[in-house]
Amino acid sequence: MKLVMATIHLEESTRAIPLAAACLKAAAPKHDIELKDFTLEHSARLIAEDLTSDESCGCIGFPIYLWNRSLALEVISAIRKIRPGVPIIAGGPDVTAAPQAFLDDSGIELVMQGEGEELINPVLDALEAGEPFPRIPGLSTADFFSPRSAFCKDINTLESPILSGSLDLSRNPGLLWELSRGCPFACDFCFESKGSGMVRVFDTERIRKELKVMREAGIQQVFVLDPTFNVNRDRVLSILGWIRELTPETYYYFEIRTEFLDEETAEAFASVPCTLQIGLQSSSPEVLKNINRNFDPDEFRAKTDLLGQAGVSFGVDLIYGLPGDTLSGFRDSIEYALSLEPNHLDLFPLAVLPGTALYDRRNDLDLKADSSDPYIVRETPDFSPEDLKSASELSEACDSLYNKNRGISWFSRVCYDLDMTAVDLVIKWKNLNESAVPQDILLKDFLRDVYEEAGQIRLYSVLEDLLGYLDILEELENGESSTIPGEHILLEDDLMLSLHSSCRVQELHLHPTVVTAGFPASSEELMVDSELFRTLFWLRDYELCVDLLSEEEEEIIGKLKGRKISYKDLKASYKGIDEFILSGILEAYIIAG
Repeated sequence: MKLVMATIHLEESTRAIPLAAACLKAAAPKHDIELKDFTLEHSARLIAEDLTSDESCGCIGFPIYLWNRSLALEVISAIRKIRPGVPIIAGGPDVTAAPQAFLDDSGIELVMQGEGEELINPVLDALEAGEPFPRIPGLSTADFFSPRSAFCKDINTLESPILSGSLDLSRNPGLLWELSRGCPFACDFCFESKGSGMVRVFDTERIRKELKVMREAGIQQVFVLDPTFNVNRDRVLSILGWIRELTPETYYYFEIRTEFLDEETAEAFASVPCTLQIGLQSSSPEVLKNINRNFDPDEFRAKTDLLGQAGVSFGVDLIYGLPGDTLSGFRDSIEYALSLEPNHLDLFPLAVLPGTALYDRRNDLDLKADSSDPYIVRETPDFSPEDLKSASELSEACDSLYNKNRGISWFSRVCYDLDMTAVDLVIKWKNLNESAVPQDILLKDFLRDVYEEAGQIRLYSVLEDLLGYLDILEELENGESSTIPGEHILLEDDLMLSLHSSCRVQELHLHPTVVTAGFPASSEELMVDSELFRTLFWLRDYELCVDLLSEEEEEIIGKLKGRKISYKDLKASYKGIDEFILSGILEAYIIAG
């Protein structure tokens, strides 16, 4: 009998990996399990028809998550109309959080609570034998409800979906990589709030073997499933060392806790291509106590400073609508978070999820939230619906201004130049953001206006250079690179000349060495030495090169852009250009031939 496991992903992406289904397949090698992938873009009818098209399919299974629950229920209803007799089972975090609710809503034969690797073989054995499902912890049916979830004490007895081949690594350049299960913390809004508090880790031999398979498969992005990756210092240093050794070109995404950061760990993160995500949630110690979290703002800042000093990309999460928080408090949290200069700031409304401690306390805390997906809080004693709407608008404006416009590079400078709070700058952007003008043009206009309003238009020249430089870096990021010619070039009349495609000319107010050094002073100090610098940028051997141009040289570069011109025609218009042309050929921004 064949089990078809259908994973409904949010969207097609490098995160759309059927890990849960692959884990079940790895745990049940004697059974025929086929994995199928869909997204929320697919209709329930299409998914149902696909899943029921194989007559050999004797059972259909679904991993259920917050984002796919509604569509999965529609699919189940459609399957019942096409093949009413086929058994349907479901598991996953949403089912584990509220198994009886999913049984009632779906009418399926069985739900699996907890770790499905412990349950899948007894379930499939019973189906093949035509026997009733066993009454064991983690399995619930219409006739039997299990009060406990399945739990694997030693996860190293489980087969790896990567090493077993259950997960086809050729289908997606991304990967969800599970390194542990459990969390030592119990934040009330998280499913782990009612967990065991035990962290179970996969052993180092398995991790090294998986890294080698990932290398051979050419995996490009890895999302590490470990909510506190750096909780064990020695372990994290070892794993980062193996990543550096075995998959140095792969990009990793980690979740970490700042409490366990030190200088050596920060440097180790800096040695591999990665981004870290840090759950701040609020900058108020009092608010965080309400959700069973501790927080020292000074210590948190000192730890994130270690990441900044090491050059590690990191993001910060904030939640609005937490018990005891207010709109004013949320603004303070944004102010604090942006002062850390994260690479990105992610802001979310509180979701009061079934299966969490916060859900159990929702009535005591007077939290009014959706009764179904997405379970978003709609009102609290301290956050009115109007305030939550304002927080949502502020979050969208912050994402638009800071995240989508590379705020890490310029945001703090603007606030310092204008003696303006971060939230005030975001609000100014929010008030203007109804314009239909494209954002990449609007940003420069917006900032110019803000500087002008503050009487600091002179300092805007520094920001104009910075934004122009960022645009050039973005344009050249995936562009072609020139190479130094391997033979001597003679300037003959019929020699055809052109400009390499990576060349960009920018008129700067600051010397290009200041620009490429990252603007290492205040705008006021930098403007002391300002003048007009005609600057040429280009890629050579995949490194950014810079050179200053005279007015005539800038004109020649303009003539060569996008066309070929003979040396004879060029020297007829410009006298004494041999040295410049030869230098351009040798520096590989002028192409000869």
